[in-house]
Amino acid sequence: MKKILPILLALAAVAAGCTGRQERSRNADKYDEWKASLADSVASLQQTVKLTEDSLATAYSTVDSMLSLFTFVDNPREVEGYTILKAARDHYPLTRTGLTARIAKSEAFELIAALSGGSFTSIAVSAGGKTVESATVGHDQGLNYRSGGLNTVLFTGAKADSIGRLVAASAPDAITVSYIGSTRRTIKMQPADARIVALTWKLAEARAEVSRLERTLPLLSRKIDLLRSKTEK
Repeated sequence: MKKILPILLALAAVAAGCTGRQERSRNADKYDEWKASLADSVASLQQTVKLTEDSLATAYSTVDSMLSLFTFVDNPREVEGYTILKAARDHYPLTRTGLTARIAKSEAFELIAALSGGSFTSIAVSAGGKTVESATVGHDQGLNYRSGGLNTVLFTGAKADSIGRLVAASAPDAITVSYIGSTRRTIKMQPADARIVALTWKLAEARAEVSRLERTLPLLSRKIDLLRSKTEK
């Protein structure tokens, strides 16, 4: 028994050594896999940066090509300046039933609806079997006001954007507008109004895309820097 015990202890030591080496080998493999995954992530983000830069260049080009059609109006009698299609400038503010659009200084798309001989607090625009409703804007003499028998309402926000998107995607002679208040009046949208709304929404959307992509690039760069700092540790 005394002769067997040292042999058993030696075998245990050898087994422990082998287990330790195997564990270190597994840990080394895991570390290599981790570093490789970081390198793959960096490469993927770099590709995303390239695609984002290409998209940004396209968005810049879209905005530049459209700006010549628009003008900035800074009227001291109004709260703040806005961008409007040149073709719509001489007919704004509206003096008849219809729709028009402009872009606020904040870059927000603004939809302006007017109704002669009636009052309303919201609109619904229909085309191609789809209908989009605006938000409800109460009579406040600010965003919803009456003058000379004409009720004018300014709409903005996500629902106004949705109306602009629908108009831009539809044939200009196949759109109807419902004015909703104490009663509901539905008219066919004038093609000229539809073109104004569509072009204005497209410019606002292109500007929003430029802004989004410009914010995205620094975030991607920071992620790449963070991953690289981990691989260098």
